[in-house]
This record gives sequence, C-alpha cells and structure tokens, in this order.
Amino acid sequence: MYQCNDSGFVCHQLDTECRFLTGRLPSGLELNPEAFESMWSTHPKDYHEIRIHGRLVKTPRWQQAYGVDYHYTNRTNQAIPLTPTLNQFLDWAKLTIDQNLNGVLVNWYDGKLSHYIGAHRDSRVNMVVDAPIVTISFGEPRTFRLRPWKGKGFRDFVTENGTVFIMPFETNKAWTHEVPHAAKFRGRRISITIRAFLTNAGENTLVRSIREPVEQFTRA
Repeated sequence: MYQCNDSGFVCHQLDTECRFLTGRLPSGLELNPEAFESMWSTHPKDYHEIRIHGRLVKTPRWQQAYGVDYHYTNRTNQAIPLTPTLNQFLDWAKLTIDQNLNGVLVNWYDGKLSHYIGAHRDSRVNMVVDAPIVTISFGEPRTFRLRPWKGKGFRDFVTENGTVFIMPFETNKAWTHEVPHAAKFRGRRISITIRAFLTNAGENTLVRSIREPVEQFTRA
C-alpha cells in the first residue's frame, strides 16, 4: 500500500484531511512514440454517452473500460479484455500501490477537438472501500485541477508524459477533479485510470452513493 513517505511519490496535503500523491512511472514502462501511436489508434470510433440531468450527452473525449465494467451517471461503460500493454500498467500498480486494483478506464484527449473532462467526483458504485484511484498520463501535458466539493479555490497539477497521480478514496469523496479545456492545448493525451472494483458479491462493503456525482459539462 502506498504511503506519503514512499520513495517515488510526493505527498501534497490538500486540507487537514485529504492528500494527493504524484510520481512517475519507471522508465521501462513509459510509452515510446511508436507505442503511443499504437495506443492512440485503439480509441473508439464513437463517443461514450452519459446521462446528465436526465438526458444523454456524448462525452467530450473518447473512452473505453478494460477488464471490469465501469458504472457511472446511471450508465455502464462495458469492458473489453485488457491489452498486454495495459496489463503491464495494472501489474505495476497492483505491486506498487494497491493489490486490489483490477479495472482500467482509458480516455483519449485530442486538443484540436477541444476535448476535456468537467469537474466531477468519480462514481463509487462497486468500488472497493478505501482503495485509491490511480491515473497514468502520456502525451501532451494538461492541467489536472482539484476543487474542494462545495468549497472554494482549487489546486492545479500538471499531467506530464509518464506521470502517475494517486487519489485516495477519501480525497475523491471530498474533492472534485477535472481536465479543463484551454485553447493552448492542441496536442494529444492518453489517460489511463486504474481502480479497484468488487467482482464477487460480499467481497467488500458495497459503496453506492445516493446521488452519483455528475460530470459538469462546462469549460473552465
């Protein structure tokens, strides 16, 4: 299990209760230009649809779940089998961060198409209690913005090529996160998010929010 004093991760205290950790992938796992192009070519043809305030809206980025279905905004992103490359990232995260991690969600951002993700908290449906959310980034640097839920202010971090962000379970409950749109971002970014989901009934305490967090489709 990760700790704030673990080698390779820097701990950022967001408030008296919540923290956020940043680090990097081992150099041997970073995608070279050819591998990046190969992964980029796998993005879905169509945009995933989510339900916002009762209506279906296309996400402003491409998205695909791998390994375990991802449930959010009363919709399901049905998983397809993990690729060998994604398996490598998952194996590393399980060994280094949390052994319960088992599901991968990939987002592809094209700056020329103004792709972004609005402020939201990740759905906790079927998530393992206390397991962190791990995000690995490749490609163009983008701003990763954290805001206190129903609070003021924000903290910005940069998703450079090969960076790893760890968001503890409690931080996801208390802070939103987003990758805002900005005209200066014209390149491409791949985000690989790894989570821990329940796969058997009774395996852990099932977490279901009464009202799931909703992604806000507004540009910062």
